[in-house]
Amino acid sequence: MIITLNMEPILLVALFTGFLAALAFILLLSLAHSPAQFACEPMQTHLVPYRRRSFLFSAAERSFYNTLRGLVPDHMIFVKVRLGDLVDVSSLEQSFWRHFNPIQRKLVDFVVCDPTLSPVVAIELDHSKLRHDQPSSRDQLVNSVLANVALPVVRIPERRRYIAGELRRLLSPYLRAPAPVI
Repeated sequence: MIITLNMEPILLVALFTGFLAALAFILLLSLAHSPAQFACEPMQTHLVPYRRRSFLFSAAERSFYNTLRGLVPDHMIFVKVRLGDLVDVSSLEQSFWRHFNPIQRKLVDFVVCDPTLSPVVAIELDHSKLRHDQPSSRDQLVNSVLANVALPVVRIPERRRYIAGELRRLLSPYLRAPAPVI
């Protein structure tokens, strides 16, 4: 006479027992170590002359951003965009760095993109301290590079406050900013 056992209940008991044993092991291991060993310790810092800024923008940049945001709610506004992220250098390997180096650390204050995230217009706030009759070599480089890729640049004098109507007038050739509802 052959005795057949139903193996399913035996397997279930073995699996459940193994689970309980693993759980007990983890519990004993966690009790053996103090909770401080598992806590995140603050990163060791050395005295350095850095501190976190309270704001990413200056007061003028915040004012401009908020006014612009209200003018073009259907567009994305990116700030402090690297010129090298707006253009591709399509030269041969040997001259790539000669063309890339001058633009790699240059930033554009604001870039307005359409809903597909394609750049529409670059905006530079001209700082009053730096404003001269002649554009700086940095401004000439930015203007030249962006003109070569057909991305318009609008230069706006830096102010403490911006008037939506003025910005709408300056940007209307490039953006469809809706007129205010009266």
